[in-house]
Amino acid sequence: MKNLNQKLVSTVFNEYIYKINKSEIELDFVIDLPFTMEKYCEALFKKIIHIGLSESSAFLDYQCSLVKQPILWINSLEKLIKENLNHFDTRPLHHRQVKFVSEISIKRHELMEKASKPLRYEKKLNGYNAEKEYSFATVKELLVAYETSDEKISFLQNQIYDYKQSPPDFLSTKEQPFDLQCQIEIERIEKQEIHNQKIKEKKNALVTGKKLPVQADLKILCDIYFKMINKKSRNGKRMFPWTIAQATDHICNSFCEADGSALNSSTVRTYLSSSKPESRPKIEREFDID
Repeated sequence: MKNLNQKLVSTVFNEYIYKINKSEIELDFVIDLPFTMEKYCEALFKKIIHIGLSESSAFLDYQCSLVKQPILWINSLEKLIKENLNHFDTRPLHHRQVKFVSEISIKRHELMEKASKPLRYEKKLNGYNAEKEYSFATVKELLVAYETSDEKISFLQNQIYDYKQSPPDFLSTKEQPFDLQCQIEIERIEKQEIHNQKIKEKKNALVTGKKLPVQADLKILCDIYFKMINKKSRNGKRMFPWTIAQATDHICNSFCEADGSALNSSTVRTYLSSSKPESRPKIEREFDID
Protein backbone atom coordinates (compact mmCIF):
# COMPACT_ATOMS: atom_id res chain seq x y z
CA MET A 1 0.00 0.00 0.00
CA LYS A 2 1.18 3.48 -0.75
CA ASN A 3 2.18 5.73 2.11
CA LEU A 4 -0.86 7.57 3.47
CA ASN A 5 1.24 10.68 3.95
CA GLN A 6 1.52 11.02 0.18
CA LYS A 7 -2.09 11.77 -0.52
CA LEU A 8 -5.34 10.77 1.17
CA VAL A 9 -8.52 12.37 -0.04
CA SER A 10 -10.55 13.35 3.00
CA THR A 11 -14.32 13.47 3.20
CA VAL A 12 -16.67 15.15 5.66
CA PHE A 13 -18.25 13.23 8.54
CA ASN A 14 -21.23 14.84 10.25
CA GLU A 15 -20.28 13.05 13.48
CA TYR A 16 -16.91 11.81 14.64
CA ILE A 17 -16.04 9.83 17.75
CA TYR A 18 -12.38 9.16 18.44
CA LYS A 19 -9.88 8.62 21.24
CA ILE A 20 -6.94 10.85 22.10
CA ASN A 21 -5.31 8.17 24.25
CA LYS A 22 -4.80 4.49 23.64
CA SER A 23 -8.05 2.61 24.19
CA GLU A 24 -8.55 -0.86 25.61
CA ILE A 25 -11.20 -1.41 22.95
CA GLU A 26 -9.54 -2.57 19.74
CA LEU A 27 -12.39 -1.19 17.65
CA ASP A 28 -11.51 2.39 18.70
CA PHE A 29 -8.94 4.50 16.91
CA VAL A 30 -6.73 7.32 18.18
CA ILE A 31 -5.86 10.71 16.69
CA ASP A 32 -3.49 13.40 17.85
CA LEU A 33 -4.78 16.78 18.92
CA PRO A 34 -5.59 19.34 17.69
CA PHE A 35 -8.44 17.67 15.84
CA THR A 36 -8.85 18.10 12.10
CA MET A 37 -11.09 16.26 9.70
CA GLU A 38 -7.98 15.19 7.77
CA LYS A 39 -6.51 13.55 10.89
CA TYR A 40 -9.82 11.82 11.58
CA CYS A 41 -10.01 10.43 8.03
CA GLU A 42 -6.39 9.25 8.15
CA ALA A 43 -6.84 7.46 11.48
CA LEU A 44 -10.09 5.87 10.33
CA PHE A 45 -8.56 4.79 7.02
CA LYS A 46 -5.56 3.22 8.78
CA LYS A 47 -7.98 1.29 10.98
CA ILE A 48 -9.74 -0.05 7.89
CA ILE A 49 -6.40 -1.13 6.43
CA HIS A 50 -5.06 -2.88 9.52
CA ILE A 51 -8.11 -4.34 11.28
CA GLY A 52 -8.72 -8.06 10.81
CA LEU A 53 -11.27 -8.80 8.10
CA SER A 54 -13.18 -11.00 10.51
CA GLU A 55 -13.66 -7.91 12.70
CA SER A 56 -14.92 -5.62 9.94
CA SER A 57 -18.59 -6.23 10.73
CA ALA A 58 -18.04 -5.74 14.47
CA PHE A 59 -16.08 -2.55 13.73
CA LEU A 60 -18.98 -1.09 11.75
CA ASP A 61 -21.50 -2.12 14.40
CA TYR A 62 -19.41 -0.51 17.14
CA GLN A 63 -18.73 2.75 15.32
CA CYS A 64 -22.39 3.09 14.28
CA SER A 65 -23.45 2.61 17.89
CA LEU A 66 -21.40 5.66 18.90
CA VAL A 67 -23.11 8.17 16.62
CA LYS A 68 -26.66 9.53 16.52
CA GLN A 69 -27.04 9.26 12.73
CA PRO A 70 -25.28 6.03 11.77
CA ILE A 71 -26.59 5.97 8.19
CA LEU A 72 -24.96 9.32 7.43
CA TRP A 73 -21.74 8.19 9.10
CA ILE A 74 -21.56 4.94 7.15
CA ASN A 75 -22.28 6.79 3.89
CA SER A 76 -19.31 9.06 4.60
CA LEU A 77 -17.13 6.03 5.31
CA GLU A 78 -18.12 4.48 1.99
CA LYS A 79 -17.27 7.74 0.24
CA LEU A 80 -13.87 7.85 1.99
CA ILE A 81 -13.05 4.38 0.68
CA LYS A 82 -14.22 5.12 -2.87
CA GLU A 83 -12.27 8.39 -2.97
CA ASN A 84 -9.09 6.51 -2.09
CA LEU A 85 -9.26 3.36 -4.20
CA ASN A 86 -5.68 3.99 -5.32
CA HIS A 87 -4.49 3.04 -1.83
CA PHE A 88 -5.85 -0.49 -2.27
CA ASP A 89 -3.00 -1.24 -4.65
CA THR A 90 -2.37 -4.92 -3.97
CA ARG A 91 -4.54 -7.99 -4.37
CA PRO A 92 -5.05 -8.48 -0.59
CA LEU A 93 -5.90 -4.80 -0.15
CA HIS A 94 -8.31 -4.90 -3.07
CA HIS A 95 -10.01 -7.86 -1.42
CA ARG A 96 -10.18 -5.83 1.81
CA GLN A 97 -11.77 -2.90 -0.02
CA VAL A 98 -14.42 -5.17 -1.58
CA LYS A 99 -15.07 -6.76 1.80
CA PHE A 100 -15.59 -3.42 3.55
CA VAL A 101 -17.84 -2.01 0.82
CA SER A 102 -19.93 -5.19 1.01
CA GLU A 103 -20.16 -4.98 4.81
CA ILE A 104 -21.13 -1.30 4.54
CA SER A 105 -23.99 -2.15 2.16
CA ILE A 106 -25.25 -4.84 4.53
CA LYS A 107 -25.02 -2.52 7.53
CA ARG A 108 -26.78 0.33 5.71
CA HIS A 109 -29.63 -1.98 4.69
CA GLU A 110 -29.92 -3.15 8.30
CA LEU A 111 -30.02 0.43 9.60
CA MET A 112 -32.59 1.56 7.03
CA GLU A 113 -34.80 -1.43 7.73
CA LYS A 114 -34.63 -0.73 11.45
CA ALA A 115 -35.44 2.96 10.92
CA SER A 116 -38.49 2.12 8.77
CA LYS A 117 -40.07 -0.16 11.36
CA PRO A 118 -42.61 1.52 13.66
CA LEU A 119 -41.86 1.39 17.35
CA ARG A 120 -43.52 -1.63 18.87
CA TYR A 121 -46.15 -0.77 21.42
CA GLU A 122 -45.78 -2.97 24.44
CA LYS A 123 -49.23 -3.41 25.90
CA LYS A 124 -49.36 -3.62 29.69
CA LEU A 125 -51.59 -6.57 30.51
CA ASN A 126 -53.09 -7.22 33.93
CA GLY A 127 -54.22 -10.64 32.83
CA TYR A 128 -55.86 -12.63 30.07
CA ASN A 129 -57.76 -15.75 29.18
CA ALA A 130 -58.46 -17.52 25.90
CA GLU A 131 -61.15 -14.97 24.96
CA LYS A 132 -60.15 -11.63 26.43
CA GLU A 133 -57.21 -9.50 27.51
CA TYR A 134 -57.45 -7.17 30.51
CA SER A 135 -55.30 -4.05 30.31
CA PHE A 136 -55.98 -1.10 32.60
CA ALA A 137 -53.54 1.00 30.55
CA THR A 138 -55.81 0.51 27.53
CA VAL A 139 -58.89 1.31 29.61
CA LYS A 140 -57.29 4.61 30.66
CA GLU A 141 -56.78 5.53 27.01
CA LEU A 142 -60.40 4.68 26.18
CA LEU A 143 -61.69 6.80 29.08
CA VAL A 144 -60.65 9.95 27.22
CA ALA A 145 -63.52 9.41 24.77
CA TYR A 146 -66.09 9.86 27.56
CA GLU A 147 -66.90 13.44 28.50
CA THR A 148 -68.81 13.24 31.76
CA SER A 149 -67.86 11.61 35.04
CA ASP A 150 -71.03 9.52 34.97
CA GLU A 151 -70.11 8.12 31.56
CA LYS A 152 -66.58 7.30 32.71
CA ILE A 153 -67.78 5.59 35.88
CA SER A 154 -70.36 3.58 33.94
CA PHE A 155 -67.67 2.43 31.50
CA LEU A 156 -65.35 1.38 34.34
CA GLN A 157 -68.14 -0.49 36.12
CA ASN A 158 -68.88 -2.43 32.93
CA GLN A 159 -65.20 -3.35 32.74
CA ILE A 160 -65.35 -4.71 36.29
CA TYR A 161 -68.50 -6.71 35.51
CA ASP A 162 -66.86 -8.26 32.43
CA TYR A 163 -63.76 -9.09 34.47
CA LYS A 164 -65.76 -10.86 37.17
CA GLN A 165 -67.91 -12.76 34.67
CA SER A 166 -64.90 -13.92 32.67
CA PRO A 167 -61.91 -13.88 35.04
CA PRO A 168 -58.39 -14.22 33.60
CA ASP A 169 -56.57 -17.54 33.58
CA PHE A 170 -53.21 -15.79 33.76
CA LEU A 171 -52.35 -12.80 35.96
CA SER A 172 -49.43 -10.40 35.63
CA THR A 173 -47.15 -10.26 38.64
CA LYS A 174 -46.06 -6.73 37.65
CA GLU A 175 -49.51 -5.12 37.63
CA GLN A 176 -52.24 -4.71 40.24
CA PRO A 177 -55.49 -6.66 39.73
CA PHE A 178 -57.51 -5.20 36.88
CA ASP A 179 -60.76 -4.80 38.84
CA LEU A 180 -58.92 -3.11 41.72
CA GLN A 181 -57.35 -0.54 39.41
CA CYS A 182 -60.75 0.17 37.84
CA GLN A 183 -62.32 0.64 41.28
CA ILE A 184 -59.53 2.98 42.37
CA GLU A 185 -60.07 5.01 39.21
CA ILE A 186 -63.81 5.23 39.94
CA GLU A 187 -63.05 6.57 43.42
CA ARG A 188 -60.60 9.08 41.97
CA ILE A 189 -63.20 10.33 39.47
CA GLU A 190 -65.86 10.64 42.18
CA LYS A 191 -63.55 12.62 44.46
CA GLN A 192 -62.47 14.83 41.58
CA GLU A 193 -66.11 15.46 40.68
CA ILE A 194 -66.90 16.53 44.25
CA HIS A 195 -63.85 18.79 44.25
CA ASN A 196 -64.81 20.32 40.90
CA GLN A 197 -68.37 20.87 42.11
CA LYS A 198 -67.12 22.78 45.15
CA ILE A 199 -64.94 24.96 42.95
CA LYS A 200 -67.92 25.62 40.66
CA GLU A 201 -70.11 26.57 43.59
CA LYS A 202 -67.50 29.00 44.88
CA LYS A 203 -67.17 30.58 41.45
CA ASN A 204 -70.93 30.75 41.09
CA ALA A 205 -71.20 32.53 44.43
CA LEU A 206 -68.98 35.28 43.03
CA VAL A 207 -71.08 35.77 39.92
CA THR A 208 -72.98 39.03 40.13
CA GLY A 209 -76.73 38.99 39.63
CA LYS A 210 -79.35 36.66 41.03
CA LYS A 211 -79.80 33.24 39.46
CA LEU A 212 -83.21 32.40 38.07
CA PRO A 213 -84.95 29.42 39.67
CA VAL A 214 -86.01 26.59 37.38
CA GLN A 215 -89.50 25.33 38.15
CA ALA A 216 -89.55 22.83 35.29
CA ASP A 217 -87.68 19.56 34.89
CA LEU A 218 -83.97 20.31 34.41
CA LYS A 219 -83.91 17.82 31.54
CA ILE A 220 -86.34 20.01 29.57
CA LEU A 221 -84.25 23.15 30.11
CA CYS A 222 -81.09 21.37 29.01
CA ASP A 223 -82.86 19.97 25.97
CA ILE A 224 -83.62 23.52 24.80
CA TYR A 225 -79.93 24.38 24.99
CA PHE A 226 -79.03 21.05 23.38
CA LYS A 227 -81.18 21.94 20.37
CA MET A 228 -79.79 25.48 20.16
CA ILE A 229 -76.24 24.09 20.18
CA ASN A 230 -76.84 21.41 17.57
CA LYS A 231 -79.52 22.96 15.35
CA LYS A 232 -78.39 25.09 12.41
CA SER A 233 -80.05 28.36 11.45
CA ARG A 234 -80.85 29.47 7.90
CA ASN A 235 -77.28 30.61 7.26
CA GLY A 236 -76.04 27.09 7.98
CA LYS A 237 -74.40 28.00 11.28
CA ARG A 238 -75.30 26.64 14.68
CA MET A 239 -77.55 28.90 16.73
CA PHE A 240 -75.28 28.57 19.77
CA PRO A 241 -71.72 27.72 18.66
CA TRP A 242 -70.87 26.55 22.16
CA THR A 243 -69.11 23.54 23.58
CA ILE A 244 -70.86 21.38 26.16
CA ALA A 245 -68.55 22.83 28.81
CA GLN A 246 -69.51 26.41 27.86
CA ALA A 247 -73.21 25.58 27.86
CA THR A 248 -72.88 23.85 31.24
CA ASP A 249 -71.20 26.90 32.76
CA HIS A 250 -73.85 29.21 31.31
CA ILE A 251 -76.77 27.16 32.63
CA CYS A 252 -75.25 26.66 36.08
CA ASN A 253 -74.33 30.35 36.35
CA SER A 254 -77.74 31.56 35.16
CA PHE A 255 -80.19 29.18 36.82
CA CYS A 256 -80.69 27.40 40.12
CA GLU A 257 -83.08 24.87 41.60
CA ALA A 258 -86.51 26.05 42.72
CA ASP A 259 -85.27 26.11 46.32
CA GLY A 260 -82.29 28.30 45.37
CA SER A 261 -79.67 25.53 45.53
CA ALA A 262 -77.08 25.22 42.78
CA LEU A 263 -77.65 22.98 39.79
CA ASN A 264 -75.51 19.86 39.56
CA SER A 265 -73.03 20.57 36.76
CA SER A 266 -72.38 16.86 36.17
CA THR A 267 -76.10 16.26 35.61
CA VAL A 268 -76.29 19.25 33.27
CA ARG A 269 -73.34 17.95 31.23
CA THR A 270 -74.98 14.55 30.99
CA TYR A 271 -78.25 16.06 29.73
CA LEU A 272 -76.35 18.10 27.14
CA SER A 273 -74.39 15.11 25.85
CA SER A 274 -75.39 13.87 22.39
CA SER A 275 -74.18 10.38 23.32
CA LYS A 276 -76.97 10.09 25.89
CA PRO A 277 -80.30 9.87 23.99
CA GLU A 278 -81.99 8.83 27.23
CA SER A 279 -81.17 12.32 28.52
CA ARG A 280 -83.69 13.84 26.12
CA PRO A 281 -87.21 14.47 27.52
CA LYS A 282 -90.17 12.58 26.12
CA ILE A 283 -91.47 13.96 22.82
CA GLU A 284 -94.68 15.30 24.36
CA ARG A 285 -92.65 17.32 26.88
CA GLU A 286 -90.15 18.81 24.42
CA PHE A 287 -90.10 22.49 23.49
CA ASP A 288 -90.28 23.18 19.78
CA ILE A 289 -87.79 25.94 18.91
CA ASP A 290 -88.64 26.08 15.18
